[in-house]
Amino acid sequence: MASFLELDAREYGLSEPLSSDVAALDAMLGKVLEAQHGRALIDLARRLMSPDRPTPQELFKAIPELDDPATLRELAKAFTVLFQLLNAAEQKEIVRVNRARPHRKESIRDAVGQLKARGLTADEVQALVSKIEITPTLTAHPTEAKRRAVLDKLQEIIRLLAETEVPPPLTAKLDFEHETSGAIRRTLETLWQTDEMRISQLTVDEEVRNALYFVEKTIIDVVPWLHEDLAEALAEIYPEFSFEITTFLTYRSWVGGDRDGNPNVTAEVTWNTLVSHRTLALETFLARAEALRRELTQSVKLVHVDEALERAVRGEIESGLVRAEHAARYAQEPYVLLLLAVEEKLRRAVLSEPGGYASANQLRDDLRLIQTSLKNNRAGEVAEHGALPHLIRQVEAFGFHLATLDVRQHSDEHGRALDEVLTAAGVLPKAGAYLDMAEEEKLALLTAELANPRPLLPFEYAVSEGTRKVLDVFGVIHRAKRELAPESVESYVISMTHGVSDMLEVLLFMKEAGLGGELDVVPLFETIDDLHRCADLMRQLLANEAYKKHLELRGCQQEVMLGYSDSSKDGGYLAANWALQSTIASMAAVSRETGIPIRLFHGRGGTVGRGGGRANRAILSQPAGSFSGKIRFTEQGEVISFRYSLPPIAHRHLEQIVSAVLLAASGTGSPGAEERFGAAMAEMETLSKAKYRALVYDDPQFWAFYTQATPIEHISLLPIASRPVSRGGGAISGVEGLRAIPWNFAWVQSRATLVGWYGMGTGLASFAEKGPERLELLRAMYREWPFFQTVVDNAQLEVVRAHLPTARLYASRVKPPELSARIEGEIEQEYARTVEMILSITEHSELLANAKVVKRTVEFRNPEVAPLSTLQVALMDRWATLSEKERSGVWREAMLQSIAGIAAAMQSTG
Repeated sequence: MASFLELDAREYGLSEPLSSDVAALDAMLGKVLEAQHGRALIDLARRLMSPDRPTPQELFKAIPELDDPATLRELAKAFTVLFQLLNAAEQKEIVRVNRARPHRKESIRDAVGQLKARGLTADEVQALVSKIEITPTLTAHPTEAKRRAVLDKLQEIIRLLAETEVPPPLTAKLDFEHETSGAIRRTLETLWQTDEMRISQLTVDEEVRNALYFVEKTIIDVVPWLHEDLAEALAEIYPEFSFEITTFLTYRSWVGGDRDGNPNVTAEVTWNTLVSHRTLALETFLARAEALRRELTQSVKLVHVDEALERAVRGEIESGLVRAEHAARYAQEPYVLLLLAVEEKLRRAVLSEPGGYASANQLRDDLRLIQTSLKNNRAGEVAEHGALPHLIRQVEAFGFHLATLDVRQHSDEHGRALDEVLTAAGVLPKAGAYLDMAEEEKLALLTAELANPRPLLPFEYAVSEGTRKVLDVFGVIHRAKRELAPESVESYVISMTHGVSDMLEVLLFMKEAGLGGELDVVPLFETIDDLHRCADLMRQLLANEAYKKHLELRGCQQEVMLGYSDSSKDGGYLAANWALQSTIASMAAVSRETGIPIRLFHGRGGTVGRGGGRANRAILSQPAGSFSGKIRFTEQGEVISFRYSLPPIAHRHLEQIVSAVLLAASGTGSPGAEERFGAAMAEMETLSKAKYRALVYDDPQFWAFYTQATPIEHISLLPIASRPVSRGGGAISGVEGLRAIPWNFAWVQSRATLVGWYGMGTGLASFAEKGPERLELLRAMYREWPFFQTVVDNAQLEVVRAHLPTARLYASRVKPPELSARIEGEIEQEYARTVEMILSITEHSELLANAKVVKRTVEFRNPEVAPLSTLQVALMDRWATLSEKERSGVWREAMLQSIAGIAAAMQSTG
């Protein structure tokens, strides 16, 4: 049987099970390709795998068969599918490795054991458990590059792979292995014949469905699993104490609510999103109630039930929610009868008919009535474990809103809309008067208007389209909180918050819509300057009388969002990380000074350059004393696909987060580290930021280099997101207007991964060269300070993921050649400086010495990524010679397929 590339992962030191899976999948792909295309694609791929392959500029001449867009597209797709299969094999390997560790590090049991070892009493642990709140928040950007049809088939392959290791019971193993292998080949054949790329741009509604896919498929079942893990760990390690575990893990979403720079997120789209959330929640609970009814068939002839449950059943029969024939048939099975009523009330709620549940609390109370009766009547195991307690936890965690939707908008949009509203209301004499005001004048005006009970505009006053879009979303929120669920929307996030007036503007819109006190207003600080100024801004905000009244209505808790993507794009990796860390410490100080709890919302992306990396390490790296136990963080795009495709991987990701939250909230950390090392970090922030901005913002020729040395021009053609690549939605003329995601995506595609390390080498080296004691200080910081260790280790990963020979291929197409040589030379010098400093600080002889499996995985993939990169650079050169008609045809498909392939190889779309 012909394999595709005859891959041998053993040569790179990868595990035997993973190597075996890789070889099997490579062989199956080869067989499919040979059946579909003969040996042609396989032979072309192997020619490109040769170290002596032609340069991109020579490619079409040296291999004439490639001078055909259809062949290029198929070859790029072959590599894409290969990387998707490698990703599937790695996911299975993660599950295998974790299964082999019954007492895993960074698990919930491990965390509770550490709490016990540190001397925490059961009462102290109960207090800790009662205060933690973990809220992952799903976002659509950067979105998943794979279509749902492709995702489904890859999921099936992963499932089948996993079953080859742990086959279902009662199966003849030899026959099972044969059948499973055949099923994988059939699925792979169908995958090959399925379009990789969408025909049209992704819509917001499709993004919503994609997000709900993971909620329905994985998240809704993993949440009760995590709560059960905590209950079991506490019972094992503190057996003398009975713990109460409140629901600590809930989900939110931005998909369908984030309108910042996305004109496609209309008020109607937001309403439809909220309805979709409610419908899925109700239908999910209905299916589980039906399954539970088939399970709870206890008969009163054999066991008693509580009188309260009997009364409830009689009431449901009398109300007609249980049909007469059912009442007669199941007269001896009261749990069945009550669950029939539960199902009927859920059906009516789905259809918004009278008699349906008005709230999730009513459903929860019915289920708890059943649970209490079971406990009191010799069915404690059924009451405490399995489907019933899981459903109760799901109802508590997801309600009828499923995942609370955040609404986000840019501060400039509010200012423009309010200027029009105030002018129309006669508060200001002319258009533009509000926008021209100084901050102090705005605050005085807004404070006065918030205290004034009269509305600003008559009902349905005809404002401009832009202002109507701003106002309508508040109307949708008002309607949703009353007609769907009060928890439908809880937060309004303001992008690019620069002043207190940005916050009060939203309060005024809320007042106009009758939403006083019903939403948290969340400032988002994104640039490095804003991060450094935000503590003073928050002090001013929390002292403002109008805002203090609002906070009283919200339980006197404030949420603040920190933007990792834009801060990194603004000042580089090292500067952004320190700005964010110092901001976390300053927010804790503001909270202590004002007495107002501040919950931080971390806007982290998938890649290191956008705040990615291991979330549990980031939690444990926060300044000592800054973490209250309440945390929100974004789960973005392709990261959602990786973390939530399989329940065991989702479970591992979340147990690491819960473990870190328990430990961080209990007081772990490095007390005084920010004070001891802060001056050094501040100096390095300045040095690294200057180096980064000198290249990215201050060099007048940088944009010309970037647009030629990366596929940024083509990334905007990729139909994987509803949101434009620039905030304004128009043509991009510089770095300032480019969103952080495509900015990062382009560097990942070119294998420079610049966003995750550039400027860091200069910051570290310039600091260290001022005296030998400074290098020793940096080494001490790495050994003793989790924050600095995490920053250095994440940069190590990005440096290893970079591949300078490939980056040079992209840079070689830059004109004039002198520009290419100059800027690529600067990038490579900074790369070498960064590597040298990392090795010196870590005192290791090689990068990722403490994460060798990760390093080997990257090294194993590099030879397979290089041919795809060569194809992409050749395509970029050819693109310039094509007519507009040709650019909309198969050549375009070939280009986009190459982007999707490298994204699969790097497991990142930005």
